[in-house]
Amino acid sequence: MKNFPMGKDKNLPQGGILLIFCIILLLVASPVSPKEPFDMLLNSEVYPYPPYSFKTHFRQSLQVKVVRDNRPKYERMDKDSPSNHIEESSWAEPLAVVVEKILEREFLLSNLFDSVTRHDDSSSLLLEIDLNSFCAAWSPGRSGLKPIFTIYGDVELNASLISRREGKLLLIKNYREKTEAEISQFRNEEGYAAIAVGKALKRVTASIMEDIKGRIERLEMSRVEEKRNPTPGKKVPPQQRRAAKKPEKREDSQEEGRRIVLEPIGPK
Repeated sequence: MKNFPMGKDKNLPQGGILLIFCIILLLVASPVSPKEPFDMLLNSEVYPYPPYSFKTHFRQSLQVKVVRDNRPKYERMDKDSPSNHIEESSWAEPLAVVVEKILEREFLLSNLFDSVTRHDDSSSLLLEIDLNSFCAAWSPGRSGLKPIFTIYGDVELNASLISRREGKLLLIKNYREKTEAEISQFRNEEGYAAIAVGKALKRVTASIMEDIKGRIERLEMSRVEEKRNPTPGKKVPPQQRRAAKKPEKREDSQEEGRRIVLEPIGPK
């Protein structure tokens, strides 16, 4: 290959080349590599830690289960999607499994229950999750003359807490969180979108845990109050009071009445 020498005034100093390279690297760099699957369980940049921890502890076991995946079709599509978002295949595992595992680990580390599992159908409590939305997306735009991406994270879950011992629904509520940020178009939009949806899931998880903690606390307090102040016995209905009378006396009076009514009148 033939080299074309340049004049001294046109030569770029070696330090300048290094400086430009570093600037480009900083602009393009992202905490998450776009070439690797996004793993919320292993990458703390995608799903922030530390976990929540509570002083309250319940002597119960909890099963976490995603029972329905209600996400809109465009969130599940890997090709020909109408929006720019992270494809289903770009996550390390199916998103229903990801949500289950995240909730399982958060509840386990929170110290709220004796045990937390995804598969034990004999647990005293069951947390059923409907996955309604899980979207990490971006849209191009401008901020003045600067090209930017607006990053979105959207998570929506419907949670139902069921007591298996009592066969009772203790809590049902819909949870939704959205996050939004702007980054330069020279950055890795997919990596930042993964971080955005991880923050949204973290907030949803925190709300679910707080609500479940509060619901069980109120339930246990009401049980304690019932033991301390038992409700007075119900009044005996009139029918039961009449039935409680001695049947001998009632039969005797009735027999006497019948004898009086049937006794013939006049001399025999």
